Amino acid sequence: MQEELLDALEECETATCFIQASHKLITAKLKSLLPRVFIQDPLVIEYAVTPLLREDGPLVEIDVASKLMFAIGKISLETYAHINLFDQMYGFVAQKKEPISFSDDVIYDFISNQSSFSKSKRSFYLDSINQLKFSSFNSFSQARYESLVKTVLKLSLEGLLETVENEIID
Repeated sequence: MQEELLDALEECETATCFIQASHKLITAKLKSLLPRVFIQDPLVIEYAVTPLLREDGPLVEIDVASKLMFAIGKISLETYAHINLFDQMYGFVAQKKEPISFSDDVIYDFISNQSSFSKSKRSFYLDSINQLKFSSFNSFSQARYESLVKTVLKLSLEGLLETVENEIID
């Protein structure tokens, strides 16, 4: 399922579509990893964990699941913040009637916010975006800018999914 959703990201022509697909990916990843943060006792899994993970259970919400994972020390503050930022962006795009483009300033701010609290090399991507964002926007550079933004968003999401998995499994 994760590969199908990652492939679906490539098909997204708007940032709205991309953020919605990202939300599905993060939700699926957290749901698949959540059972690993609890005591691995069959009785606990059957009577406590399974009800929490049902579609109507409290742990289907990204913010609740990530808070739990952070509170019990399974994910870092940085990872929790990245998940929360994606979740907030999802809430924002869900309220908009019109799709948001990859060149919209809110998407630039989203990437900038991710980069500002990241310890990784993601600031390199922000530098590349800044070079194109603040250049003259003829039709060629606009397309390149949007393509770069989409690539940075995809790399950021893939990095987040990998980090979550590594932190939970380790």
